[in-house]
Amino acid sequence: MEMEYAHSLTTFTLLIAALGVLSLSVPLLLFNNHNSPAHPPLVVFLICSGIANGLPAFIEFYPTLELYGLAIWLPCYLLMPASLWLYTKAITSPTPWYLRQQTRWHLLPAGLALLASVLLATLPKETLEQIFNSDAAPPAGWPQLVVIVAFALMVLWLFLSGVYVVRILITLIRYRASLKNLFANNEKRELHWLSWAVAVLAGTWVLSMFFSIPLLSNQSLPLPIDLMAVMHFVLLWSLSLFGLHQKPGFEGRYLVPTESHPETNGNNSISEKYQKSGLQEQQLERIAEKVEHAMGGQQLYLDSALSLQKLALEIQVSPNYLSQTLNETLDKSFYDYVNGWRIQHAIPEVLQAQKTVLDIAMDVGFNARSSFYKAFKSETGHTPSEYRKRNTSNTH
Repeated sequence: MEMEYAHSLTTFTLLIAALGVLSLSVPLLLFNNHNSPAHPPLVVFLICSGIANGLPAFIEFYPTLELYGLAIWLPCYLLMPASLWLYTKAITSPTPWYLRQQTRWHLLPAGLALLASVLLATLPKETLEQIFNSDAAPPAGWPQLVVIVAFALMVLWLFLSGVYVVRILITLIRYRASLKNLFANNEKRELHWLSWAVAVLAGTWVLSMFFSIPLLSNQSLPLPIDLMAVMHFVLLWSLSLFGLHQKPGFEGRYLVPTESHPETNGNNSISEKYQKSGLQEQQLERIAEKVEHAMGGQQLYLDSALSLQKLALEIQVSPNYLSQTLNETLDKSFYDYVNGWRIQHAIPEVLQAQKTVLDIAMDVGFNARSSFYKAFKSETGHTPSEYRKRNTSNTH
């Protein structure tokens, strides 16, 4: 009895904590001054996730909800993958994002699920008890058709969840590659937290599936409900916290929609675009010489806001040609190329040890100390302090 009470108390506490997170984060996401177009899809995801994942706890305290569990779950679960996908597209878009006509079909499965939920909820209570009672004979006629459609939608959710998770992760990988091909400073824009959140979310969806099927068939639960409540709370808290602070990755430096930017379309598109560019090897080498001369002579890398487009404008070549030169002739992304110059400029100052690491980082064009450390170790194989100690000891 004491164990059951502790179990219920823990679950109820986590449920209340999750609802508290939602009650704070959802209004902030909707009504803050930033007004990001990425916020509405995230709000939809958080609300659906809160309802769907909090339902088992509510059922534990209000057993009568069990008969309507499937009707509540269906639209929430079918809407979550699509809303998270739209959030990812909005926050990684290289141009200002809005919900376009061609993207609205992602909401179609949720619409079908909502229709099925209404049909389920309007079935007589006796019929619902018959459906979810494993010892009773299955219903016939219209109720049986409704149940078949509902469970078919659950299978569809499982398939769509896998598809969306893969697409989101691929989109994030390509997005980070695009940032490195276009900009030299990407602090707080790489969205690594979202990749981890999506991976954890995929795990919770799998657990939810194994948790929900026995629950709907009136069998014992295979997982402690406390485990699901903990995972749900951590996920909601993480998405709310990072979602409130995360701005779209291209905000403040959106690309012009009419220009051709092959870096935003994935590696295959880059290769195809380069094959059609018509640049000969000698032309690429000449562009490479112009880039090296501009960077070395004018020290353009010291500009913390330097981008591929700004550098292309400076040396008077197409951004696409410059990108092709960096990737094929110099064998580096724009990010690695510029930061390589910055680190080489910083090395003498690091050895002199007359300035702080942060001051050196700012002097050579970085916007954050952490980015400087990461680039320095990538270029030299050591942290600044290790490099100074190693080279100082070699001179004595």
